[in-house]
Amino acid sequence: MTLKIEKLGEYLGARIEGVDFSAPLTAAILDEIATALYQYQVISIPAAEMTPAQHIQIASHFGEPEHNETDQFARDAAHPEITVIDSDKGDRADSWHADETFLEHPPLVNLLHGKVIPQFGGDTALRSAACAYEGLSPVVKTMLEDLAAMHDYGHLYELGWQAGFPIAAMVGDALTKGLYQLHPVVKRHRVTGRPWLSVNPVYTRFIEKLNPVESEAILGMLFRQLEKPEYCYRHRWQPGDLLIWDQECVQHYAVRDFTGRRLVHRVAVVATRSTYKGVLSGAVNE
Repeated sequence: MTLKIEKLGEYLGARIEGVDFSAPLTAAILDEIATALYQYQVISIPAAEMTPAQHIQIASHFGEPEHNETDQFARDAAHPEITVIDSDKGDRADSWHADETFLEHPPLVNLLHGKVIPQFGGDTALRSAACAYEGLSPVVKTMLEDLAAMHDYGHLYELGWQAGFPIAAMVGDALTKGLYQLHPVVKRHRVTGRPWLSVNPVYTRFIEKLNPVESEAILGMLFRQLEKPEYCYRHRWQPGDLLIWDQECVQHYAVRDFTGRRLVHRVAVVATRSTYKGVLSGAVNE
C-alpha cells in the first residue's frame, strides 16, 4: 500500500490518502501514520469505512488507550476505549485546551473519528504549542525553565460558572476528587525531543511559587503567544474523517458555529508502550 501525504500548513497539518480499511492495517502502515503525525503534529485520514476495532488498533500503535478518567462523556458500550462526543447531548467544548491536563499523565495522542458532521461549520481548530514556544525570545525561555503550573478540573467548571451556568458546587467537587496536578510550564516531547508550552486557559490555574500578579501576567503572555494564527491549523471535517493530533504539543478548539448534530468518537492514548522504539531518529524518552 502506497500512502500519499499532502502538507496543509507551514507549521502543522497534513492529509494522508490511500489507507485501505478493507484490508488489515499492517505495522508498516501504522508506522507511516505515526511518522507523519510526529512530523506534521496533526494529520487527517479519509476513514469512512474504519471500524471501531481499527480505530482502537491505530491508537494502540501509539500506546495504551485511555479508559475515561472522568464522567464528562459517554462511552461506547461495546468499546470502552471510545468516548462518544455528541452535540445533541450538549457535548461542546468551544475553548482552547489540551485534554485532561489535570491528570498526572494526560493523553499523549488524540484520535477523533467523524461519525455525523454538520453540513456547515463544526470545524476543529488546532495550534502548535511547540511552535509557540520556539517563537519566544531567549530571555523568556530562560525565565520559564524552572516554572511549574497547577492544572485542575475545577477550573473548567469555574469558567462555566462565570459564564452563567449553575455549576458552582462542581468546582469544589472536582478539587475534592483530587483532579489537579502540577506540570512544568515547558515540557519536552517524548518522541521528537522538542520543547513545548504545556499551559492552557481551560485547566491551568496558576504558576507555582509566584504571587498572583506575576502568575497572571506570565500566563496571559503565554496564552497570547499561543493565539498567534501562524501556529494554527483549522480542520474542515468530511464525514468519516479520522483526525489525529499530537496532544503533547497541540491544543484544540471545537468551533461552535453549526446547527444540527455533530457526533464524533474519540480514543485517547495515555501512555507510550515501553517497547515502542519511536519512528524518528532516537528512541522514545520514557
